[in-house]
Amino acid sequence: MEQAVWVMDVQAGEALVRGRRATACGNCAGKSACGTLGSWVERFAEMRVANPLGAKIGDEVIVEVSDGEFLRAALRLYGAPMLGFFVLGFSVRAMAMSLQLGDPELLAAGGALAGMFGVFFWLRRGHLQEKSGARIVRICTKAVDIPVRGA
Repeated sequence: MEQAVWVMDVQAGEALVRGRRATACGNCAGKSACGTLGSWVERFAEMRVANPLGAKIGDEVIVEVSDGEFLRAALRLYGAPMLGFFVLGFSVRAMAMSLQLGDPELLAAGGALAGMFGVFFWLRRGHLQEKSGARIVRICTKAVDIPVRGA
């Protein structure tokens, strides 16, 4: 997968890049009344990538992410929280039934939500994150006038 992005900062063989986040929206004529949770709003994402070509701040570059890395990131983002949802939900339900505590279904629902959000926030804090396999593969344009960090 390749994406055009802008270089915002460069440090020690890596670059901080910023690009538009892809959406599922096809920008149809009805987007002003669309109910796809704000997919028409332009969003940006930043990440650190390898900079083997020596891109400079302000350059527009093409970043490549391998399909395997993309799949691993999707599993971390979606799979791990769902695993937490089911494991803690079933565990709390089993414990509530064996100890005869309140309503086991209600406790299981609370435990499942706590497990999902707990794993999600744990991952967001940086745990289990591997170094990004993304890298700059091509420099499209040199130093365009874009706002950079701290400016």
